[in-house]
Formats: sequence, structure tokens, C-alpha cells
Amino acid sequence: MQEEGQTDSPFWIAGEEDNPDLQDKTKAEQHGSASPGLSFEKYMEKQTILNAEWKDKVPDDMIMRRDEVRNAKYVYIGCTALYLLMTVSDGDASPISPLQEQIWPLVIVALLAPLQYLVSRQYREVRWHAEEMTAVIYRKGIFGKSSCFVASATKLERGDELVLNSETHAWTNSDGEHENSTQHWIRVHRDKQQCDTFARDWNNQRHLLATIDFLRQKISQ
Repeated sequence: MQEEGQTDSPFWIAGEEDNPDLQDKTKAEQHGSASPGLSFEKYMEKQTILNAEWKDKVPDDMIMRRDEVRNAKYVYIGCTALYLLMTVSDGDASPISPLQEQIWPLVIVALLAPLQYLVSRQYREVRWHAEEMTAVIYRKGIFGKSSCFVASATKLERGDELVLNSETHAWTNSDGEHENSTQHWIRVHRDKQQCDTFARDWNNQRHLLATIDFLRQKISQ
């Protein structure tokens, strides 16, 4: 098992599309994603089927990606550098004995560290089931059993091409400032045609690229 990467948010949104190539109704229910676009009853029915079929099934291989608070490492580095600059350049203080008004960068670090630890307890597993040629995305949350579930199960075939796709949404906030957010997801191309999507709303591109590399290796074996 490999572990690395981050995501912009500790929470998830499952993929929106089911696999259109699965003609058998039972198989169609066992693959795809529990989409938020479904009605609540259909969503829960699909989620129950996914969990029953894949949640406890032991994969042949897997990788794990832990959640992180976005840009937390830059906050750590910036606050540490600022603290050292403030205390070293002040003849009345030092990093060991700072003035009271100089400790606020350390307070930010002290508040962020527990949040980062809590968020990092959540992760996603990309599971590979060789016999079924299926990639399963399992979500492990921190809010009990309801936050641990199979987000999607995607049937793949030899020769499938996995492509990273993205879409950027821009808006103006209440202060008149321009903001934007980029969604990333994985598309499955078969015989040069798109046949499925999964891992939608994993907002970290590096995270999804690692998933694509992992699954490409499995498809080619």
C-alpha cells in the first residue's frame, strides 16, 4: 500500500455518472457511483448496494490518499519564518524568549496543527480488484460508520484510457472579489469514446494523477 497526496477538502462528493456499458441490471447496480443527482431513496439504495458488494471485499492492491488542510504546509513555513524574523531581528527578544506581541505566529501554528491532524484521519482508498477488473473508491471519514462508504466502483477493460478532466468555476464574492475553484475528475475512454467518469470533485490534481498512474499499471498487467 502506498500513501501520499492531499485534497482541498476533508469531505467528498461522489461521481455523477454510472457505467453505461453494463447492460445487466444487477451488474449495473453493483458498479458506478452513488450520485447526488439521484433522489434520496435511489441514492441510499445505490449506496447500500455498493457497500454490500465492495466495502468488505479484500482488494488485490490499493493506494491510500490522506486528506490535508489546503496549503497548511505553506502556513507552517510562513509563520515559522515570520516568527524567527521578528525575534532574531529584535535585540530585546530571541526565539527562545519572545516578546508577548511576537508569539502570534506560533498561536496560528498551534491552532492549525490539531485541525490538520483531525483532517488527516480521513482518507480515500483506491482499491483494485483484478478478477473483476474494477477500481473501487472507498471513503474513510471520521464521523462514524455513516462516513465510511464505497463512493464508486468502476468496471475497466484492457486498453481503456484514463484521462484527467477539469472545469473551473469563477464567481464574485460579497466583497466584490473574484474567486474560482477547479473541479477535477477521471474520464474513461474506450475505443476512443468516453464511457464513464469517476472520482469527481477530488479537487486536488496531484491526487488524481497518482490514481490514474496506479490504475494504468493495473489495466496493462
